[in-house]
Amino acid sequence: MEKQGLQPGGTAQEAIMPNNETIFAWVSDLAAFGRRGTNALDDRRSVDYLLGAFKDFGLTGIQVQESESFHWRASRSKLIVGATPIPHSPAVFSFNAHDGNGPFSTGRDGLSTPLADVGDGKEDDFAQVDVTGRIVLFNLRFLVPRSLLLAGGEFIHDPHDSVNATDLDTANPYLTNFEDVLQRAINAGAAGFVGVLADYFDSHDICPEYTEGITIPGLWVTKRAGARIRALTASGAAHATMHLEGARVPTTARTVIGYLPGRSTDTIMIQSHHDAAWDGGVEDASGTAEVLALARYYSRIPQEHRPKTLMFVLMDSHWTGYQAHEHFVETFVTRPATPHRIVANVTLEHIAKQAEIGPDGQLEIHDLPEYRAVFENVSAPLKTVIDDAITRHDLQRTIRLPSDKLVPLIGELPTDAGFVYDAGIPTISFISGPLYLYDKADTLDKVHKSDLAPVAQAFADIIDHLATTPSDRIPA
Repeated sequence: MEKQGLQPGGTAQEAIMPNNETIFAWVSDLAAFGRRGTNALDDRRSVDYLLGAFKDFGLTGIQVQESESFHWRASRSKLIVGATPIPHSPAVFSFNAHDGNGPFSTGRDGLSTPLADVGDGKEDDFAQVDVTGRIVLFNLRFLVPRSLLLAGGEFIHDPHDSVNATDLDTANPYLTNFEDVLQRAINAGAAGFVGVLADYFDSHDICPEYTEGITIPGLWVTKRAGARIRALTASGAAHATMHLEGARVPTTARTVIGYLPGRSTDTIMIQSHHDAAWDGGVEDASGTAEVLALARYYSRIPQEHRPKTLMFVLMDSHWTGYQAHEHFVETFVTRPATPHRIVANVTLEHIAKQAEIGPDGQLEIHDLPEYRAVFENVSAPLKTVIDDAITRHDLQRTIRLPSDKLVPLIGELPTDAGFVYDAGIPTISFISGPLYLYDKADTLDKVHKSDLAPVAQAFADIIDHLATTPSDRIPA
């Protein structure tokens, strides 16, 4: 499909944006790798694929920045309450007993203790229960409902009035009570934990992002299994046996970088992350494919018609502590080792279908885009550009939300651009947070395929304006 490209001196250049089928083919290729990046030990598959794409598109300065990260994997786990085996999944990044790399194990006989049920794990809950030496049972709660995003938005594109009040309480799984509850449990001398996925659909296959300092072993169970455990406890079977063993080992995180030089070394960074905990069709094969679409599109525009340099960046270590992101910021922003000055960041993540919890607890998928936000901290004229691009390309259920309103409330920018944003780079970050984001259920069928090209087109509009806006007029 044709689109008018960068417009230096008023002369429009024609370029062709890859269509939905082409972009989805890249999504499919990446998802076929399954676990990738630091989630698979010393994995180069997505990196090599992306290097090949960047070379095919004619990008220059192609490189792989390597960073020290780690790989966590459980080799064995078991949970028995009374005499009843309970289905579960290991809580990734738990049992970080060495606060670093090495094997972990509850021993041949496992950890066998009474259960201490602290409900939602608030301070008052802990005050009523002695958890010393025990396995703590608590409810994992998701803290950011869609209604919070809608309340903070300055603009929403919803031409069909599709916002359903019954959907607004659904929360994404990014921000939870996990860190606070586990810190209370560890401080109180707990020996392990079982987290009940109380706000989740009927799955225990969740792989949240890394939380530092979880020194005790832990397992996840479904809401239904949590109710079963509590029923067993009420009937007198309050004893639990937990087994968890595996290892955390060092591995290399790899960030793929490529350039399309412009007439200026002032540079627009276009970013996503290529690693995945599962197949990662939505997170983040879809975001990576959007970056590929933009790289191929802009590669067809001659350098003399690109006012600024474009830098395409695909990160690793999204789950394992963001070491690649920190290393990138140190090298290219804080103490830049290149002549390129990054003046704006565009980040693309999660082209997703809407998900809800059905009446039977199962995951329900709707053929609608998941509610999504564009977090930004740019000037008023560029805010208008974002709104116009969202409307022109009909990115339904998309909210523009000033980052400076959200970040003070939750303490961080909840996107892959967080480290770049914290480093002071003006950032425009597109993201959604469907329920299945960290789950094994994040498969290709969850990608909102019909939105792939429109999202790329909208962000090409935005990038065109970033490229022709004087760099000192980009920030808010």
